[in-house]
Order: sequence, then C-alpha cells, then structure tokens
Amino acid sequence: MGVEKAEWIALIGSERKLVQFTKSKTANAVIIGRDDGSTFRDVLQMLRQNAHVRVISEHQTLLAALDAGLGRTMSTDFVIVLQSCSGEFAQHEINELIGRCLFGRIVCCYGPWCAADGRSHELWPVAFRIPAASAASLIELELLGFQTDTPAMFPMSAGEEIFARRSQFPVDLVPSVRGNAIVISSDSELRTTVAGILAALNCECTKMPLSPTAIRSHLASQSDCSLLAIIDLDGPRTDVHACLNLLHNERRIENFAGMSVFEASLANSDIPEARQPSVIVEKTELLLQLRRLLQRA
Repeated sequence: MGVEKAEWIALIGSERKLVQFTKSKTANAVIIGRDDGSTFRDVLQMLRQNAHVRVISEHQTLLAALDAGLGRTMSTDFVIVLQSCSGEFAQHEINELIGRCLFGRIVCCYGPWCAADGRSHELWPVAFRIPAASAASLIELELLGFQTDTPAMFPMSAGEEIFARRSQFPVDLVPSVRGNAIVISSDSELRTTVAGILAALNCECTKMPLSPTAIRSHLASQSDCSLLAIIDLDGPRTDVHACLNLLHNERRIENFAGMSVFEASLANSDIPEARQPSVIVEKTELLLQLRRLLQRA
C-alpha cells in the first residue's frame, strides 16, 4: 500500500496547527449493539465502506462481546458501541470493557433517547460518548490518529482535552470542492461561529438574519443554483416558519439543514413534517456534524 500524506488543521480559537503524517495501516474494529435501521446508519455505513477499517466481529450485547474474549483472546483497535436507550449496558460490563481495552479506542455512539445521560446519570466516560449523528466524523478523526500512532483518549480525560481533540480538521477530511452556503439565525454569535467552521471546511459562507426579506434579497443577487442553507430552528416560531417556507420553495437551495439544541424535540414540534429539514445539526456538536453535512452535500 502506498504512503499517503495529509495535514491536520486544529481549529481552536483563531489558531490553526498543521501536522504532516503518513497513512498506511488498517484498523480492526468490533461493533457492539443493536442496529435499529436508522439511528446508526451513517456510522455503520462508514465503518463497512472505509478501506482503512476491518470489522472483525459484531455482537448485539456487551456481555456477548466480553464472553467472546474481547480484550483478551480477541484484540482490536476500535470498539464501537451502539447505545439505543439509557441504561442499555450495565455499569459492571462497561467497566470490564474499559479495563480490558484501556489503551484502545472506545466509542459509544448514543441515540436521541440517551442525550440527557450526561446530566441525569453517567455510565460511560465523557471521552467515549458521542451522539450518533457525530460518530462517523469522530471515528474518521480517530482513524487518522490511529494512523499516526496518536494515543487514544483515556477515560479520565478532561473536557478541555476532549474538545481540543475533536476540534481538529484534517485536510484530507475537508471537502476538496469549495461549497457555497448561507447561515440563517437571529443569534449573531451563532452565525459567526458556524461561518468560521464552514470557512475552515472550504465552504464560502454568507451570514443572514432570520428574515424572509433578507433571504429573498440575497438569493435574488445570486447566480449559484447549488446553495446549502443552514437555518436556526430555535428562533422565534413565526420567523422560523416563514423562513422554512421560503427555503422549501426556493429552487436555488439545493440542500438545507436545520440547527437545534435538542434534535429529538423537533419530532413533536409545531414545524410541519413537510417543511422540516432532512438533516438536523446539533448546536453542541457543530464541529463534527457540519463537516459530515458538507460531505453529504
């Protein structure tokens, strides 16, 4: 296998750090948990199609994986856990897994029913937990760390360490074709943050208020017919509805996504299903989910 070179961009504050590395290793992965057909579709597709991942074993329960010798007779580089509901895995099983794979890479991909676990109770170390929608991006990032022999995160890693690790944007994971997007929100700081992330991801971005008039005026001046629109769904309801109606009927918008603090709550919101964006980006996971969004666009 030929040696490929790439660079890492660490986006922390306004600083960028470039690091070169070579990539040639294949990682062995074990998948644990039940696939419901939708929640984990993205991450499972990435794992099974990535040329640098070899899925060596799959188990529906953590106990079954431990009984099969995971971390003892069965060694692996990655353990990917799919958690559909809170408390799905017993604490002693989680502790046993961590003890056996202390220096490996463990990723617990949790679904929307587990989003509050970090506030109400915590079974998994925060360094291992990631929303299912962000999991594919995080695992791709960790795969590049595996290629460079970068140590895995430890269970006791602090929040600052976790944020710094997940704020890296390797160049070969950044879309090579420059995109064009508009970010719509009544929150100016959110608009600026999203625009900064998109700029680092090779996407030209225009920031706009949550105003149909402003959006219509901007689109009228554009010749590009393949725009990506990202709209804040947590703004004033009247303005959100008006902007969604405009975006839905605007032919220049090829793709549009929403942003929300808590994605699961939108299922019971007053936004008609026909007007809801097909993709929702969680505001607490902007760094990873925006990159995944651009890869799809």
